[in-house]
Amino acid sequence: MTHSVLDRAAIRASQPVPEGPDPARQSRFWMIWLAGAVAFCAGQFFADPTGPIGGSMAFAMPILFSAGIVAGVVLNRPRPRWPWLLLASAGPVMVAGFGIWLSGAETAAFAVFMTVYPLEAAALLLIMRGASWRQDRAGLLDTAMICVGLALACWLLVITPLLRLDDLLPGDAFTALFPFGDVLLLGVLIRFFTLRGLRNAAFWQISVSLLLQTCTHLATLLPFITSVKTTDMQPLTSLSGFLMAGAALHPSMRTLTAKPLRSVAETSPRRVLLVNVACMGAPALLIAQGVLQDGQVDWIAAGVGCIVLFALLALRMVDLVGQVQDKARQLDAVAHIDALTTLPNRRAWDLELSRRIAGARRHGTPVVVAIIDLDHFKQYNDQHGHQGGDELLSLAAEAWRAELRPEDLLARYGGEEFGAIFDHSRLADADLIIERLQAVTPDGQTFSAGAAQWDGAETADDLLARADAALYAAKRAGRDRLYVSSTR
Repeated sequence: MTHSVLDRAAIRASQPVPEGPDPARQSRFWMIWLAGAVAFCAGQFFADPTGPIGGSMAFAMPILFSAGIVAGVVLNRPRPRWPWLLLASAGPVMVAGFGIWLSGAETAAFAVFMTVYPLEAAALLLIMRGASWRQDRAGLLDTAMICVGLALACWLLVITPLLRLDDLLPGDAFTALFPFGDVLLLGVLIRFFTLRGLRNAAFWQISVSLLLQTCTHLATLLPFITSVKTTDMQPLTSLSGFLMAGAALHPSMRTLTAKPLRSVAETSPRRVLLVNVACMGAPALLIAQGVLQDGQVDWIAAGVGCIVLFALLALRMVDLVGQVQDKARQLDAVAHIDALTTLPNRRAWDLELSRRIAGARRHGTPVVVAIIDLDHFKQYNDQHGHQGGDELLSLAAEAWRAELRPEDLLARYGGEEFGAIFDHSRLADADLIIERLQAVTPDGQTFSAGAAQWDGAETADDLLARADAALYAAKRAGRDRLYVSSTR
């Protein structure tokens, strides 16, 4: 049997590399799509919306919308694909709604049309990965407060007047609820801008599409509640659909899906202003409704809106306080933990020693303090380098900590010195514990130690001074030993 050595790098280099999407080809396809969108919308502008051509174009638009997104998924191969396909499913839902409308079931048709809004919103949030409560509670709560404010404004200033015009609305009163769907899409747009991340061509097409879609839908209802007359908005509505599908066709959609938006750690002044306007909007809207609608005020809607807003604001405050407390705990841990050994540092040692002496004085229990100093640490550092010295300190701390009892405390006192507190112990107990520590000191190193038992009256500084004196006595005696200080 013969054996051979194979160069795996050479083998991989000789294998054909699978071809990925061609960006130049995709960009050309995207430009052709936009050119076709402009031509289509221009044709809608000149066509009679109630005629056969205008009606056919309106019916064809959702089909083109879905076809464009599916083509973009096939060409760009995003990961994952299913959120884009979920977005594309809005087209068949719209077609089904048109079919139900033509059959005469107008109320059922509008119910189907309304489902497009949450479907589109869910798909976009999944594409941007912007719906994670765990990762960005603050952003979601801020978005929710702004959306509630917008929804309240829609109800008081748009939907309420529309409900009074039941006989003039196309279809039935169900049409008046469509602004809620537009508010939902505006909420998705606001959510995008409460996150930080990539702002590429696909992102801006989606953003402009959402803004166009909501504005044209609201403008369509404007003549019913004001004396303002508007032109046919169907071309702009179609343009918003073409832009959304164009985002899927643009090569940057792969990057958009692969690199989701991230939460913003700090709260900007503009974001604070938006949230404040949303919270203060409820009383302002009541005044505006009373002025614009001859004193007819919908106090129930305003009251419910205020309750929801204040509840969200309370949750936001709870989350903010929780963040401050988490930061405080992290800072406290950093201030009391040695970064190299992860042991308590000198500050934590001083606080804990005072606390344990106070407990011993209160309960009459013994306590022993020991100072441990690694022998010839400077020579070890010179021989193994500072990285080797750091590793010795870290390994020693880990090994010693494993030998201590749960009630004992080991801390880094400074440099190569460590401090230990043996609660409910006498010098004989400390001798046995330190003997175990000497046995597990890594890399064949030794240490000298000095220990002192609290005499029942002295201060922490006096106790430490006696332990320190015992340590230097151990060093003078030849190192690698424990000296204890007798009680005076």
